Amino acid sequence: MTGTNRANSAVEAVEHEMKQVQNRVKPQRPEFPNLLSYTAVRHFLHALELWVWSCILNLACIQWIVVQVQKTLIRVLQVGPLPKHVSFIMDGNRRYAKSLSMPTKSGHEAGAVTLLNLLAACKSIGIKTVSAYAFSIENFNRPREEVDVLTSLLAEKLDEVAHRAQDRNSELYGLRLCVIGERSMISKNLNDKITRVERMTDAGESMILYICFPYTSRNDIYHAVYDAAEGCKYHGQRAADIDVQNFTKRMFLGDYANKCDLLIRTSGHTRLSDYMLWQVHENGVVEFTNTLWPDFSFIEFFSMLLKWSFFTSLQRRQLAKVSLRSQTMHFLKDNLLPFKRKQISYEDLPEAPQSVSVVLRQ
Repeated sequence: MTGTNRANSAVEAVEHEMKQVQNRVKPQRPEFPNLLSYTAVRHFLHALELWVWSCILNLACIQWIVVQVQKTLIRVLQVGPLPKHVSFIMDGNRRYAKSLSMPTKSGHEAGAVTLLNLLAACKSIGIKTVSAYAFSIENFNRPREEVDVLTSLLAEKLDEVAHRAQDRNSELYGLRLCVIGERSMISKNLNDKITRVERMTDAGESMILYICFPYTSRNDIYHAVYDAAEGCKYHGQRAADIDVQNFTKRMFLGDYANKCDLLIRTSGHTRLSDYMLWQVHENGVVEFTNTLWPDFSFIEFFSMLLKWSFFTSLQRRQLAKVSLRSQTMHFLKDNLLPFKRKQISYEDLPEAPQSVSVVLRQ
């Protein structure tokens, strides 16, 4: 079997597995609840809403409309400024599974599907860097069974993302994948798989994805401080040369650790949970939403990006001292007027001829 055939077989296997996962996490028609239990009624209404929307969105005509609307909204976003680095705290998978009476693993699988869909949207929009808080170091305190589920799920999804990043027909083609964090805390087999997947996608240039697993900001800062002290003690680096820029490059995200433009946390919790403490500064924006991560949709993501783009444009105009009215008039003049006079500079004119001949006719 040739290399191309092996690659095609791997992609087909990934697509088949992806369809199986989508079928497993697809909302089913809920059973009628006990009306005396408020929690049961609330879970029933949530499951019923998801089931109805799932049935509607599975219609071919509705899917076509959704795709066209999404493409239009993406073009709207591309008119204004875009964040260079967007990060997600993917919270709410367990509660999503519990509300639908599904196993915990199905909730995490549904969350993985949401991440893949948002990655495709980010790539289409033009966002170059995406990071996701997949597993905190503190999550090792969870039950051993759930930790094993999360680590095995990560291994499965790494292969899926890697094959999609190499498939020219995939929306994730050209993606580069990096797993960052305290990798000494995970098994050798998983570390080897992570290294292999990172090498497979190392040539990707269209977008970079950081999976933070296992990770905390305090651990990240600790390693940066340790490396800086070690450089001064053993490698002859001067302490005076360690500035903010030098220190930032020692962090797990490297050159992309300088700033996170937009941090989004789902599920209603309004805390950072020891994540992106160094990166969210200056004009970095933190958005909290009550939506559970598997329910987080492109429309809600679009509204957050549009809000970020609008206020970023206002801030840039204030710094440049350009009024909104004048910028709007320039935009209309340059793009909407049917007849635009082309401006030609003196330098663009051709040189004058050496001689001119004139013929007089009567």
